[in-house]
Amino acid sequence: MADDNDDIEDGAEGEEKPKKNPLKLVLFIGLPVLILLLAGVGGFMMFAGGGDDEEQHADAGHGEAADGHGAAEAHSTDEVYYYNLREGDGTEETITTNIRSSTGRPIIIQLQVTFESSRSDLGPILEEHVDRVMDQYIMFLRELREDEIYGSAGQNRLRLELLRRVNMAIEPAQVDAVLIQQLLLVD
Repeated sequence: MADDNDDIEDGAEGEEKPKKNPLKLVLFIGLPVLILLLAGVGGFMMFAGGGDDEEQHADAGHGEAADGHGAAEAHSTDEVYYYNLREGDGTEETITTNIRSSTGRPIIIQLQVTFESSRSDLGPILEEHVDRVMDQYIMFLRELREDEIYGSAGQNRLRLELLRRVNMAIEPAQVDAVLIQQLLLVD
C-alpha cells in the first residue's frame, strides 16, 4: 500500500506544479517582441529613407526654357523635364470642351497642363501623339460633372486621371506627373 500512496502523492504533486514548457514561453513572449522590433526597424527605415526622395522633388525647380521643353535641374544628379502640350504651330494647347452640370446649364472647361518626366526625349514623343492625348482628354472631360472637379480631392483625382490617359496615349513611354497650369470653368 505504500506504493499506492506514493503514486497518489506523485499525481497530486504533478497537478499542483505544472511543468513549464520553454518552447511555449519563447512563442508567447519572444515572438511578439521580435515582431515589434522588426516592425519598428522597418518603420524607421521607411521614414528615414523616404526623406531623400521627397527633398529631391521639393528642390526641383519649375523653370522652363523659351521653347517650353527646358529642364529644371534638381540639386542631385537626377534631372526633371517639363513639357507643355503643344499644337502643331508650337503654341501651348488649351483644352476647351463642355462638361455636364447638375442643373443642366452648359459649362465650358478650359485646361492647360504641363507634363513632368525624368526622360529628356519625351518632347518629340508628345508632339507625335498630341492628337491621341487630346482625344483621350476630351473624351474624359466630357464625362465629368462640375461637382467632381471641386476641392483638393477633386483636383487630385483629375490630375491622376489625366496622367493615366496621357500614359495610355503615348505607350510605351511614360509621363511621371501631370501639373495643372490653368483650370477655368465658365457657365
